[in-house]
Amino acid sequence: MQENTLNKILLIEDDHKLGLKIKRFLEQHKYEVEWLNGGSLLGVDAKVNAFDVILCDIDLPDMSGFDICHQWRDKFNGVFIFITAFTDSDCQIEGLEMGADDFIVKPFVPDVLLARIKAATRKLGKVSQESDEESPISLPGLSIIPAQLQVKVSDTLLTLTQQEFKILYLFARNFNYKVTREVISKIVMNREYDGFDRSVDVYVSKLRKKFNDITGNPYQINTLWGKGYVLKNLEASS
Repeated sequence: MQENTLNKILLIEDDHKLGLKIKRFLEQHKYEVEWLNGGSLLGVDAKVNAFDVILCDIDLPDMSGFDICHQWRDKFNGVFIFITAFTDSDCQIEGLEMGADDFIVKPFVPDVLLARIKAATRKLGKVSQESDEESPISLPGLSIIPAQLQVKVSDTLLTLTQQEFKILYLFARNFNYKVTREVISKIVMNREYDGFDRSVDVYVSKLRKKFNDITGNPYQINTLWGKGYVLKNLEASS
């Protein structure tokens, strides 16, 4: 493992759609991701310490994530994180007592996964290679450059306030994923959401008015009533 760097992740997840989304998201943030679709460890066991982080589902077709953790924990020097749909406390306690560094319950916002990876690696004295400066985002027909606060949608430059830009950037980083008011409040506004503060809705409403109305814009910010918001590509879903 390289000293003071983190860039190699082993993802063990048999849900193809979820695994692909996690892999692409982490690769956007400069991580190298090797993805196993099931619980078979063929070809991986001998090189487990080539990875800095292991993200492992529990309910796998060939063997359970608990079996993998038990098999590797004594010889693996990096961060081991369970990602699972199991929500019962006994399951979480078992995983943590087995030696896992964290336990993340599905469904989760990708930014939360990223934050938990960083938090776990900080505890072990490792630092991510990702710069503190936010990386540009490039989607078909949508370009966002944080260093310049620039948003380009279908060849149209969009003028946004700083808060509106931060929210759109958060939506784009979590493209096709639900982003809750709690996440927006904490990440963008740096405060906990109390359930009554309507400022998040006001900012999103103003952003959506500017963004959704752009001629030829293939994207739309949709409200998920009682849950949050999601950025979708209308052309891809039609």
